[in-house]
Amino acid sequence: MARLLGLLLASCLLAPDDARAADDVRDWLTRMEHAVASISYRGTMVSVRDGRLDTLAVYHRADDDGIRERIVTLNGPKREILRDRDSVRSLVSGDSPMVVDNPFPTRLLPRISFEVLDHPDSIYRARVGSRARVAGRSARIIEILPVDGFRYGRRLWLDERTAMLLRSVLLDADGKVLQDLSFVELELGARISDRELSSGLADPARVTRYRDADDPLEPAFAATQDPYWMPESLPAGFRLVSVGRTLGDESQALEHLLFSDGLSSFSIYIEPVRDRRIGEHLDVIGSMNVYTGRIDDRIVTVVGEVPARTVRMIGQHVRRAEHPSMRHFR
Repeated sequence: MARLLGLLLASCLLAPDDARAADDVRDWLTRMEHAVASISYRGTMVSVRDGRLDTLAVYHRADDDGIRERIVTLNGPKREILRDRDSVRSLVSGDSPMVVDNPFPTRLLPRISFEVLDHPDSIYRARVGSRARVAGRSARIIEILPVDGFRYGRRLWLDERTAMLLRSVLLDADGKVLQDLSFVELELGARISDRELSSGLADPARVTRYRDADDPLEPAFAATQDPYWMPESLPAGFRLVSVGRTLGDESQALEHLLFSDGLSSFSIYIEPVRDRRIGEHLDVIGSMNVYTGRIDDRIVTVVGEVPARTVRMIGQHVRRAEHPSMRHFR
C-alpha cells in the first residue's frame, strides 16, 4: 500500500501542472455523470469476479420520466434487476421465483462526484491515465485510489467522445483486481422500448415479495432520522446517509443504517437475536465483505463493497446511540 501511494504521489509531484490535472479529472467525471444520467443505451457486459464470469444484457432508458433499467443474466440461473428511478427490484427464477424490493437506490454503473475528491482532506487521489479501447471504442483511463486501507480503489475507462463509463475495475490495497465489469457491445443513443424494460420472469402468481408494506403480516420499513444504534468509530470520510427501521416495539425492531464516503458505502443491520448459536464470523461474497457479530441481545451485520477489516472494525464498535463518540479509525 505504501509503495502504491508513493508511486501515485510521485506522479503528482512530477506533473507539469497540478491544477490542470485536477481540472482534467473534474471534466472527465462531470461528463461521465452527465452521460450515465442522460444517455439511453443497450449493451452486453461481462462481469468477472472470484474466477466466475457472468454475461449481462443491459437496457437503460433516460428520459423526462427519469431512468429505467433492466439487467438480465445470459448464463447460469435466470436473474434480472429492474430499476425505475430509485426503486430497485431483483428477480430470481426457479421453482419459487422471488422479488426483493430494495428501499435504497442502487445502480449498475457507479456515480462518482468530483466533490468527493476535490478538497485537501479527501480520502481519495485521482488522476487521468493512458488511452485504451473498450467495446470497439476509444477510451481514457481514470484512476481513483484511496489514501488508507479502509476502502477500495477504482480504475475507470471512459468513452473519449461521450465520457460514458465503458469499464470499471475494483482494486484492493495491493492493486489486485477484485471485480472487472466491462461492456463488450454497446449501442449509445438507442431507442429502448417498454417491452425491453419489462421482466420476462415476473409471474405475479408465483412471486414472493420481501417486506411488502401492504402485507399486514410484515411490519412496514420506514425512514427515520433517529437511529437506535450507531458505530462509535468510523473510518475517516464516511457519513450516515439514511436510517430505516421496522415499525413497532423497539425491542423487536430491525434497523438499517447506510453509510457512504461519496464513492464507497456499507450497510449496518441490527436485529433481535433469534438463534443464540450465531457467533462472530466474516463472509466474503465476491467483492462484498459481510461481518456478523452480537452486541447485547442483538445481531449486528455489516455488509459492503469495502475491505474485510472495515466491516469487522465497524461491527465491533456498534453501540446504542445515546452518546456515540464517533471517533475515526486511523
